[in-house]
Amino acid sequence: MEDSRGFEEEVRFVYKLLLQLKGDGVLVTQNARIKGRSQAFHHFDIYYEFERAGVRYKVAIECSDPKHPVDRGLVGEFGFKLADVGNTMGLVVSRGGYLPGVDTLAKQYGIELLSPADLPSIDTLFAKRLAAAALPDETGTGEPFWTIMELRDGIATGSYYASEHPETHQRNIPLMYCKSHADRIMREGQLDPRTWGVRGLPRASLRAFIVMLEVFETRGGGAMILFLPPAARDGADFIAMPISRQQLIDQYYGASVLPVKQPVA
Repeated sequence: MEDSRGFEEEVRFVYKLLLQLKGDGVLVTQNARIKGRSQAFHHFDIYYEFERAGVRYKVAIECSDPKHPVDRGLVGEFGFKLADVGNTMGLVVSRGGYLPGVDTLAKQYGIELLSPADLPSIDTLFAKRLAAAALPDETGTGEPFWTIMELRDGIATGSYYASEHPETHQRNIPLMYCKSHADRIMREGQLDPRTWGVRGLPRASLRAFIVMLEVFETRGGGAMILFLPPAARDGADFIAMPISRQQLIDQYYGASVLPVKQPVA
């Protein structure tokens, strides 16, 4: 009974902590039932939704019974539920520790394993995961664009490669419709692959790019779509088409993106 009370107190503690982070557009629920793609409902000890830069993030949290260390079965079941719900970050909080091999399985599902000592910095953890969502890695696919980003230890820093126009001297970030074209820009620009890498821009990353582009445009820069017709000969020059932040929103993103700098009324 004492262990059971401890478990319930732990759930309440995590729930209370998340409520402290609560702001506009934030939902925190205990004992949530979420419908998955299979039409089955899944139970989560705590479910947390919040919005950053117009992108909705979902977090499911499993609080482990402290009588036993977490085993692979619990993590595997949790991972299955997360996969069925989709697009949801998973956290496990355990006061009883974790059995060997659990961390490897959790990593496969993208699940974070925490102890109560980690909880005071849970907002920092969310910030890191938000950055990971906004900054694409080498597994991302362009939707529809590919670009070139600065890397540090193989991870995108958030800075984009920009080439300077020889006449206007305006700096433009190139956007390509296929990875092979972006690879060609890397080669022709003789960019060091230890410092630069081709990255696809999935939808969440495209939104982050649009937000960044607003600031870049105020500094005289811009974006440029580099395009080759399907029947273009080898080595043909790219067709360069300037595109503004607003055009990216209207023609490719298809949803509103609030400006960083609000207009003065």
